Order: sequence, then structure tokens, then C-alpha cells
Amino acid sequence: MLPETLAVARAVSKTYETPSGGIEALHGVDAEFPAGAITAVVGASGSGKSTLLKALAGLDRTTSGSLEVAGTSLADASPHVLRLHRRDVATYVSQKAVDNFVPHLTMREQDDGRAVDFLREFGLAHRLDAKPIELSGGEQARAAFALALARRTPLVIADEPTAELDRGSAEPLLEAIRSHAGAGVAFVIATHDDDVVAIADRVLRLDRGRVVEEDVFVPAGRSAPTGSSGETVLVARGLRKEYRRGPETIRALTDGTLDLDRGEVGALLGRSGSGKSTLLAVLAGLTRPDAGELRYELRSPDPAHLPWAELAFLPQRFGLLPELSVRENVELPVRLAGVSADADGLLERLGLAELAERSPLETSIGQQQRTALARALVLGPAVLLADEPTSHQDAGWRDAVWRLLVDAAESGTACIVATHEEEIARYANQVWHVDSGVVESAKIGA
Repeated sequence: MLPETLAVARAVSKTYETPSGGIEALHGVDAEFPAGAITAVVGASGSGKSTLLKALAGLDRTTSGSLEVAGTSLADASPHVLRLHRRDVATYVSQKAVDNFVPHLTMREQDDGRAVDFLREFGLAHRLDAKPIELSGGEQARAAFALALARRTPLVIADEPTAELDRGSAEPLLEAIRSHAGAGVAFVIATHDDDVVAIADRVLRLDRGRVVEEDVFVPAGRSAPTGSSGETVLVARGLRKEYRRGPETIRALTDGTLDLDRGEVGALLGRSGSGKSTLLAVLAGLTRPDAGELRYELRSPDPAHLPWAELAFLPQRFGLLPELSVRENVELPVRLAGVSADADGLLERLGLAELAERSPLETSIGQQQRTALARALVLGPAVLLADEPTSHQDAGWRDAVWRLLVDAAESGTACIVATHEEEIARYANQVWHVDSGVVESAKIGA
């Protein structure tokens, strides 16, 4: 191993044994990770990125091959050696941001205050006394990365650290990565984010567990649904929602106003913490607004009384049942409604047919997200509310998910999608910008 190479993998393979059979996550992977370099690990969901990262972090053992990090062989290391590796050498940032925290501690308490400067640098000075559950998904992602940098290990391994961040929120993280890499830290980052790839010194592309040559994805042109049917299904006027946090009042939503017609796709664009998820939670009937008018022109005007076939919701945390298979999760609304529906078509279109009999826990985060989307759409609902439905998808699957939403709209489903990905406006009939809880209509392409 060359002196400047911090980690090297040779013929690394990993097979998971599950109740549904063996799953080969990695196959004969050869790779080197230099000190002071940023390595972007890219590929479709389920390609083996997370498995490789966990092996480098000492969180999972490989099945065969050799894996050496900072002069230590991890393939046959004792549990004690692996603990020292995780303590002194490698810091791992989980793809599920909330898993990176001690849940009952505030941000200030997570690491005895070592990360406070990073938290401030990442725009979280006002959240130092908040607990993880009180943060938005984007705030959790930034805080998790701040904690990772504060550990000052020579290797930082991050799984989709910018997936829940808009470009503005991600920029301080990218600057910090560049700065620390310049000081000798090695970064290995699994990502679908073109901005992360752009700052990388190396790109390692995986496909079904194998290293493959780089390819180029060319996005499709604008392809929004045909347009409004003239039949309004959702009316919101002046919605407001506040939360209490100790003596503080959080104004999460101050003016939620929008209309949506059957057959339209509407996009809620905004930075993390802007109020998008709060608005969707109100529209879904998961929480009551403090003021304003909300009315559905469906079986009931109240979202809390609407069945899945009328109003479906895709949350950021998916809500899949691990004791059910992928197929059974998708078919759950069908069974509860006592009707028939084409689950197989959705499974095939979303690349889940081969995984249908596995537990969701045996699939990647991106595949779990697509499973939750299939479950939301399986009954052809009148309205679909989706919170960041492409945050864990690579470019190809991101485009496929949006085309599916457009097709659902063409079939009569009205879709509202909260996202920080401004480039997806080409798929929307209506776009609203959300900032500090205020919803403002925007022109397509603006």
C-alpha cells in the first residue's frame, strides 16, 4: 500500500444471508482511498454503496477479499480492534440522519460542545438547545455532519450527507469537506448529488456490487402533465401552524395558501426548515392548523376523514412495516380497502419486482423510498402528498419517479410534492416557493 493511500480494498465481496436467500451486495471490488482526497461513490440505489461504506467504517465485515485501513486489516480484526478503528480512525455518518444522534441530548450536549463551531457554521446557531426530533430532516443532516467533523478522525465516511439539503444549505458542507480534505482528511461519500461529485478527486461507480466505468445521465426535457382539469380538489387559505418549544414559539407555517386541480402536479420548493413538511402534515390531516381554511372537494372536506384511495401521503421516513415483504407493504392499502389493484405494474416500473418477497430491511434506502411511493399510488388516489420523494434516488431513478408522478396526474391524481430540487420544476404545472412558513406562487421556470 502506498504511503499516501489511507485505505485499500482488494477483491472485496459481501453476501448477506437473509430469510429470503443470499444477497450479494459487493462482488470483487478493488479500490484505493488516498489521504486528503474526496472519493465520491456513486450508483443506483441497491448498487452496494452503503455496504462498502459500512465495511470501511468497521461496522460490517466483508465475506471475502482484503480491506486495510490505516495499516489495519479489517477483514479479520477482533471486535476490540474494530472499536478502536471506529473511535480513532473512521467517523461514519448514517444515511438516516436521525440515527447519528443520542436522541435525548440536545445538539450542544451531543459531544460535550466540540461541534458548536461547526453547528454555527452550518446555520444551526439557533438550534443548539434543540433535541434531534425537534429538527427538520435537513437540519438533522447538517448537524450530523457537524458532529462528524468535530471528531477529527483521518477518515470521514458519509452516506448521502446532502440528500435532504437544498443547494444553499449544502454549500457550507461542501466548503468544509474541501477544507478538511486539504488538511489531509480522507472523505468517502456515497452520493447522488452532482455538486458532491463535482468537488470529488475520484469517482467510484458501482452497479450491482461491481465497479464499473463512469457513464453520463442526460435528463429528459420538461414533461409536465397536460394541465388542469378545471376540477379543484384542494383549497388552502392562510394556513398557520405554531409549535411550542419550552418558552419559545416556533412559527413553522405562517401563510399556507394554494389551490390544486385534479390532474395537476404542484411542487413546493424551499430550503430545509422552510415549512414544507409542516404544510404537508397539515394538508394530510396529521396535525390541525391553528388558523386558516383547508377544504378537500372529495368524500369529506376534512383530510382526517379521507380514506387512502382519496388521500395518500408519502412521508420522509417511509413508514414501511418490516414484518411485511416489499409486495405486502405495497398491497397493504389494497387489502385494507378490500379492492383489487395493479401492484405488479408499480413494482416493475419502480425496479422492485425482483425484491418483492424481501423485507424492506433487506433493501437499500432508495428502494425503500420507492416501495413507499408504490404503496402511496397503488389505489390511484385522488390526491397524493409526497415529502421529498426523490431525496435518496440517483439521477436515473429520480427522473423515473417524476415520470411516474406525471403519469399518475395524467390518470387523474392531483400531486403535491415537497422538494428542495429546483430543477424538477419542469415536471410541475404549479410551483410554490416556501420560505419561513410563507407559501408564494412562482412562475414555471422562474
